[in-house]
Amino acid sequence: MTGLTKRQSAVLKKIYDYITENGYSPSIRDLARLLDISSPRGISDHLDSLEKKGYIERKSCARSIRLTGKSLSFPGRRDTGAAVYLPLLGNIAAGIPILAEENIEDRIPFPSGMIRGPVHFALRVKGDSMTGDHILDGDIIAVRSQSGAENGDIVVALMGEEAVVKRFHRSGNMVQLRSSNPAYAPITAGKDLRIQGRVVAVQRIVG
Repeated sequence: MTGLTKRQSAVLKKIYDYITENGYSPSIRDLARLLDISSPRGISDHLDSLEKKGYIERKSCARSIRLTGKSLSFPGRRDTGAAVYLPLLGNIAAGIPILAEENIEDRIPFPSGMIRGPVHFALRVKGDSMTGDHILDGDIIAVRSQSGAENGDIVVALMGEEAVVKRFHRSGNMVQLRSSNPAYAPITAGKDLRIQGRVVAVQRIVG
């Protein structure tokens, strides 16, 4: 038993499918459109119920729905795989992600449909430079560990000892790390640039 009504289950499934397809959560208007519900208040009531029953968590800002571990096992999910729990690292040190237990802050559940291929770690985003890609301050990103990147990839990169999340762009011998927020200028990378991985999924974090 899920403890959900038929309508609540339908709303939860739409949230799950939307996050799986897009990598970020739907807005209330998105859900109203997908569920053919004319009143945003009706969606809000269903979200309130899902939150009280422990299936989602929310903030007051837009696209702030986060699936909890409980939501990843409800009947009706698109895929049948179990949730993938990624180690949330507090930082990146010495040029490589350090997966030692003492550096793991938490383990974050991601829907298995969002995670394709070997994904090794998760990081908490700081700052607002990637808002154009729906990556906000405090979000959690799932990162596939790799040392190379293609143009347009959203990557975690080290410049010196500073880790940044940017879009990768190479033109000839020049590499730029570009923000998706126009308030930030591109960064021309130097010889100290080290790609740590490619961002493959995002979750909005509540707390």
